[in-house]
Amino acid sequence: MNIEGVSHSNIRTVNRTGTVKDSAPTIHAYVIQSYQDLGPVSGVEATGTYDLFGNIAPIAAVFSVSEPNGYEIYMPVRPGYSSTNLSIAVTDPSAEPFSSGKTKSEVVDAARKAIDARIISMAESGKPFRTRTNEAVDWYTAFGDLDRRALSAIRTDESGFFSGVEKEIAKSIMTQQQSLAMGMYHGPKRLAGTYAEIGGIDPSDHMAVGKAGALWLDRVSEEEKTTLADWMEQRAAAQYLYENAAQQSGIEPEDLSSGFKFVDMLLQAYLELEQLGDDHELNYLPAYQKAWQMFVDQVPAEQTTSRTLFF
Repeated sequence: MNIEGVSHSNIRTVNRTGTVKDSAPTIHAYVIQSYQDLGPVSGVEATGTYDLFGNIAPIAAVFSVSEPNGYEIYMPVRPGYSSTNLSIAVTDPSAEPFSSGKTKSEVVDAARKAIDARIISMAESGKPFRTRTNEAVDWYTAFGDLDRRALSAIRTDESGFFSGVEKEIAKSIMTQQQSLAMGMYHGPKRLAGTYAEIGGIDPSDHMAVGKAGALWLDRVSEEEKTTLADWMEQRAAAQYLYENAAQQSGIEPEDLSSGFKFVDMLLQAYLELEQLGDDHELNYLPAYQKAWQMFVDQVPAEQTTSRTLFF
């Protein structure tokens, strides 16, 4: 499953002459392949915590449930379940109804148990969890207790607690949260017409989309900013989109600096690529390579065991 967000590899912009330019890195609507690509219809792999008899032993974690914010309708669940802890990130990515007060390892453990508990409950209802369901209902049902910090912990966890499918589900939901927050619809097709009223951001307004993305990304957890490589790429691309659109409109852009030097360096690489033209590739630019090295150098030691550079 290939999930694309804001990155140099899939983005387009309008240059100062008004024509579409494919090589300049900015942003476009998120593209997420069908969750049907994930694999078998059966339940998840036997990962998790176990009791003395070798059985999965979920323990209910102490957490709260967010109030509805209107975006939960785009994350449909089975009757009797809630996805408000997932949807709250669209309007408040700093909200931690599930992970508040927990260390990273405690979040990982609690997330494993919460997912197991919901999957067991789904099975006991006579309808076990399936990786392929209409509108990904079972995804949101199984992961519905988790906040964004917990999803990020799943994506970066290297303990083996989570299957590859579960990591992809977490990644997809995080991409959806950001997409909705930036004014780009992602959700059930039947509800697409309702989003314009609740979203409030014109997806064709690159200044608004870029600024919304940069400010939203600044509010996610510190763990996500310093351990999730996607955050670096998306933060730089959102700022690039905003600044480029402002210049095209003859407007002095606001200072949207993130405070992270690796983001500044990646933004510099984007600008250099635009100046160099189509005969050059981003991956080979010294500024791009330096940005990645700066990011990896600051990742906490426990997160670096299997991390590789992408250049």
